[in-house]
Amino acid sequence: MSGAWSLQHFYHTVINVRDLDESVAFYRLLGWEVLNDRRNVEWPDFVATLFGMTRAKGKGVLMNLPADPDGPMLDLIQWIEPEEKFPPVPLPEGAIPRIIAFRTKNVHAAYAALKAEGVRFTREMFSHAELGVVGSCFCWDPNGNIIELIELNPGQRHSKANEALSKT
Repeated sequence: MSGAWSLQHFYHTVINVRDLDESVAFYRLLGWEVLNDRRNVEWPDFVATLFGMTRAKGKGVLMNLPADPDGPMLDLIQWIEPEEKFPPVPLPEGAIPRIIAFRTKNVHAAYAALKAEGVRFTREMFSHAELGVVGSCFCWDPNGNIIELIELNPGQRHSKANEALSKT
C-alpha cells in the first residue's frame, strides 16, 4: 500500500442463494433485517462485465444488523442467469464447506432458539474455556453454507488457539 489509499471497512458480502425468500427468512431468524429489496430490479447488461461474466441476471436483497446499522451488509442474490448450482446439505464426504462466522451475544440462547425453530446444526454446542470460547455452534443456511455463531470472553478479539494448542 502506497499511503495514497487504504481500505476503510468491510462493506458487504454476496451470498448466492437457491431461493431468495427462504434465505431472507433464515437470515431474519439470525437477526438480520432487509435494508434494500431488489427482487424486482432488472439488471442492466453492464452488471455482467463488473463480475467478469458474459451474462448476469438475478434478484437480490441487501440485509444489515440493527445492532450494527453502519456495519457490513449481506447481499443475498438468487441467480437467474446463469443458474447457480448448489451442493446437497449436509455436504458430501470430502467436500469443503463455505463458512460465515458471526460474533454472537448469548450464543447458548441463540442455539436453543434456532434449534426450536428447526434450524439444523452440525453438532451440539461447543465450548472451550482454554481457548476463550464461551460457546460456538454451526448450522446450515438454506444454501449449504455453514453459519458459525460464536461468543468469546469479554474483550477477546479471537480464540486463543495459538496459546492453548502450543501447550499440547
